[in-house]
Amino acid sequence: MRPSPAQLQRVAELLTKRLVAADVLALDVPEEKVHACFAALLARNFEEEAEIEREAAAEAERVVRRGAPGIRREDLDLRRVEQLVKQRIAERRGFVL
Repeated sequence: MRPSPAQLQRVAELLTKRLVAADVLALDVPEEKVHACFAALLARNFEEEAEIEREAAAEAERVVRRGAPGIRREDLDLRRVEQLVKQRIAERRGFVL
C-alpha cells in the first residue's frame, strides 16, 4: 500500500529534523523546501517500486502461462516467480528493494 502525501510529508519533516539535529545536514534553504524535496523523492521512489511490481506481475504471468523448461506449469508458484522477476527488474534498473 502506497503512503498518502500527508504521510510522506510527515516522514520528510521528521527526516529533515533528525538530520539537522545530528549535524549531518546543514540547511542553506528554508526547511519547507527541503521537506518538499524529500517528500517528492519518497513519492517518486514509491511510484518506481509500484511500476516495477506491475511489470513483474505481468512478466510472471507470462512465465507461468508459458511454462519453464523442465518444470510443470502446475508446479510454478506465481508469487515466487513474481518475486524473482521483481528482483531481476529492480537489479537491472539499479533500484534497491
